[in-house]
Amino acid sequence: MTDEAQSNNGETAETEAVVTMVKRDEVLSASTDEPKPEEKLDTLAIQTADFRWGAPLRYGDCKLSGLLSGTLDKGPTLRLRSDGTAELLSRFFSTDDGDAWVIERLVLSDNNGTALFTFPRFWSPGTVTDNQVINWIARLSFPAIFFSSVTGASMSYRC
Repeated sequence: MTDEAQSNNGETAETEAVVTMVKRDEVLSASTDEPKPEEKLDTLAIQTADFRWGAPLRYGDCKLSGLLSGTLDKGPTLRLRSDGTAELLSRFFSTDDGDAWVIERLVLSDNNGTALFTFPRFWSPGTVTDNQVINWIARLSFPAIFFSSVTGASMSYRC
């Protein structure tokens, strides 16, 4: 979890979340209209994996920090689900109006550091006042087949 660069001169900064990874199951139940008492209901467990950056990410007068309880003084959390859905959970702050946090590349990698998937570029809502804080949840998707192989994430960004 190292901040590899902080830049104010138009370059893209990069960070890596080499994980505080937490995998857990979310159980979803499927049932028919009238199940028979002796029938077992089918369940589908969706696993989740959280990748957390250890410190807030900074670029110029912008900062991206955690949104979840216990992460407000840390970096954002990338939450992956085994069904191929994902969320970047963060809080974006800028001292200037008209700023947005731009994620140029968000890469999922395996334990060898091999890139498995790269999300397309995306960005936060823009600030409309000075010293604005925006709670930002970016909804993403990736090929679910990679879920069990993902052990890290890295991000290139700017503001």
